[in-house]
Parts: sequence; structure tokens; C-alpha cells
Amino acid sequence: MNDMAASADSTTLPPPVPAAAMWLPRTALNCYVGDTGTRSWLLTPGLLTQRIREAAGDGFAMHCLRELQLGDEHIREIDMCCRDRVWMFAHTRVPAATLRAHPWLGKIGERTLGEALAGRKNFRRGDFRYARLQADAWLVTRALRHASLSPQPLWVRHSTFVVDQSPFDLYETFFPGIGQAER
Repeated sequence: MNDMAASADSTTLPPPVPAAAMWLPRTALNCYVGDTGTRSWLLTPGLLTQRIREAAGDGFAMHCLRELQLGDEHIREIDMCCRDRVWMFAHTRVPAATLRAHPWLGKIGERTLGEALAGRKNFRRGDFRYARLQADAWLVTRALRHASLSPQPLWVRHSTFVVDQSPFDLYETFFPGIGQAER
């Protein structure tokens, strides 16, 4: 069974985050995120790509890790790095109905989501929600394994995009030290 699969039939995935996750609005982050650097990254308005590119400079890299159809969802996972150190891991889930209405969402490839959405006027992004998830949450487990880090809680930012009337979800996982380039 590949590591994307949740069951022996390999057609479904578990929820990215536990149903009991305590999602916070942006206004609550000052109470829960003590590290001002991390809080600043979580509160970055819009897409993170440009800010990560600028902070990483010549060390910036984005890797499309997976893009595949699994059951009724199109799954895409990417990372953004600075000098081979993963700063952010993103997991996108596009329902089949959204993909049928907007097939380009299944062919983003090596571009960032921001680049794929650039110039499109028919989309909107919902409000951000934030959660600090334990290492046993499915999404955090995947992100930690990818970055070869030991189990630890990570902050996740979630938002729903709607293209015309078709929604899809983006989960961005933030690693400790995001924005800090190793010298």
C-alpha cells in the first residue's frame, strides 16, 4: 500500500486533520502562538509563495511531490524549501465535481497554486483557520515524514477556494524555523 492510501483499496484518504481539531480564527493567534516569527508567517495574507521566495532568495525551491486522482478527489502535495530545508508543506484536495468544472486544477504541475491562479478573476478564497496539530494527525505525519523530522506538533493553515461555484481545500503546514535561512 502506498503512503497516500488510507485503506487496502487505495481509493480514499483519511481526513487531513482530525474532526476534533480546534480551529482558530486569526484574531486568536496572539493568544496561542508565542513565537512572533511563526505568527507572522501564519498571518501572511493570501498565498505564501512570494514571501517564501523573497525570504529564501537564491535558495528557494518548490517541489511538486504528488499530483494524482484518488477516488473522488484530486490530490496535490508540494513543498517550499530554502536550501533543501522544508519550510512549508501544502496538501490540496479538489473534489471530482470541481475538477470536472475546472480541469486545469488537475494540471498545475510544477507551478505554485498562486501562479496557477494568477490572472484568474473567477475565484475567491475563504477565511483562514489555524490549528496546532499533534504529530499523529494524518497531515502532520505526512509533512514530518517528508521533511525527515521527528514527531512534533505543527501549525496548519486551512482555507477553501471557490472557482466560480466550485470549492477545493488547501492545507498549509508550517515548519519550525520558516523564514530562517541556514548560513
